[in-house]
Amino acid sequence: MRKNTLLIIGLVFVIAGVAVAYFANFPQSDASGFAITMFGAGLATAQLWNKRDKTKKTWLALVSVLLLGVGAFLLGFGQFNKDTMVTVISAVFGLVAIIGSLIVSAMQAQKEKLTE
Repeated sequence: MRKNTLLIIGLVFVIAGVAVAYFANFPQSDASGFAITMFGAGLATAQLWNKRDKTKKTWLALVSVLLLGVGAFLLGFGQFNKDTMVTVISAVFGLVAIIGSLIVSAMQAQKEKLTE
């Protein structure tokens, strides 16, 4: 049922978008290209959502998908380089992993100290 609802809402939005794009004098090829790009973004988001760790809280996955999507969208408007964005994302993942491992190590050392 949920997929049917999303399908109907999506079709209504695309049809309305095409009608408004006609009156805004967007070229048909540009409007079609944008719709296909956003369809791809929807597929990528659905794939990311389905690969999430379902044992973690849902709000955590929602916030991460939202922040990633909005941030990448805004970077596109800012003419940010795709390769630089991938580099930044990789660097942040690495930094978070290092900080996380340092915190876990410190917590384990503290726990061992308390049990002695």
